[in-house]
Amino acid sequence: MSSEIREIFACEVCGSSDLSSVLDLKMHPMCDDLVAFDENRTCNEYPIEILFCKKCKTAHQRYQVEKHALFPKNYHYRSKHTADVLNGMREFVTSCREKLAGLANKKVVDIGCNDGTLLNIFRQHGALTHGIEPTDAYIEAAANGHEVLNAYFTEEVAREFINLYGCADIITFTNVFAHIENLEQLLRAINILRNSKTAIIIENHYLGSILSKKQFDTFYHEHPRTYSYSSFVCIAEQLGMELDLVEFPGRYGGNVRVFLKPAGESTVSGGKYPEIADFEDMTFLKSFQDLSTFIQTWKDKKKSEIADAFKKNGPLVAKAFPGRAAIPIKMLGLDSDLISGAYEKPNSKKIGYYIPGTRIPILSDNHILQHHRKGSPIINLAWHIEDEIRKYMGRQGYAGQFINII
Repeated sequence: MSSEIREIFACEVCGSSDLSSVLDLKMHPMCDDLVAFDENRTCNEYPIEILFCKKCKTAHQRYQVEKHALFPKNYHYRSKHTADVLNGMREFVTSCREKLAGLANKKVVDIGCNDGTLLNIFRQHGALTHGIEPTDAYIEAAANGHEVLNAYFTEEVAREFINLYGCADIITFTNVFAHIENLEQLLRAINILRNSKTAIIIENHYLGSILSKKQFDTFYHEHPRTYSYSSFVCIAEQLGMELDLVEFPGRYGGNVRVFLKPAGESTVSGGKYPEIADFEDMTFLKSFQDLSTFIQTWKDKKKSEIADAFKKNGPLVAKAFPGRAAIPIKMLGLDSDLISGAYEKPNSKKIGYYIPGTRIPILSDNHILQHHRKGSPIINLAWHIEDEIRKYMGRQGYAGQFINII
């Protein structure tokens, strides 16, 4: 097996060895492995097989790709380009301000801060803003005036932060907690960064929403784990903390947000949600079986739908390339013979590259309607934010049909 990949044999959250293989999506390229137009290489592919822990209701990638391969310096994603993300971040900060009795002069450390978009919003509410970011996105965060360490979040980096700035008042993870490969090391690093008063807020894709809304494209390599409420109960215990509050915001098709406080200091519900635990226990395993059935039906119908549109109109154009779209694109066998281009906002760092595993070019959507054949549908690769895509394209003058990839 490649040195870039490791296989897991036990649950990384609770340690149980009772893992069930519940979904096998076969081989896929990494979703940010974008090949430049002038580059002649083929993307490496890695398996996506999901193991489910029945004890703590956590989904795992059986084969986990090493972090330097997943998140290189030239990582292309930027938070600021997606309205759904921006709106979700504003709501996240509002929730933090309300639950934590204000943010003024509180030291916030955002792990995986990317371009600093979330920190910008925290600063608007008077917070002292810090970030830890391993990719070159940190340059944009630092340029906005935030104190940023350009590094992967490790125990050593947590100690470096403490030496420079002291302990955090608030530690945030927004759709990053699932990205960090070694959970045991991650928890140790968190405990170094915090003190007895630190609040931790984690928001991530919620496994229940993924299953109910059939969002199988979120099981890409960047997510070694996908969490449930039960997962976070266990994680809180390992940190010597407890859940103070659990929320389910709508971002990314359905997230889970947990507020962790030191044990004995919870003020809202004490983190006790037996009805959620019961729901997860009763439904998740069966929902994985339903998802496998859905995927096969989706694959057959979507291939036929796109093929029919191609026969009538010739090559189609696609709107947006969220990394998760690499999964259905590979499963449907789409390439430049069927899709002439995928169009991103003009300032996207993905422009000038091919979608991973294909020769579908990513282009500026300044030109999308010039290349769109009148009367033909546009394939929406960002199906999880359909309303945002429709409104955006409506402002460009497009009022035609969309084919959602899922």
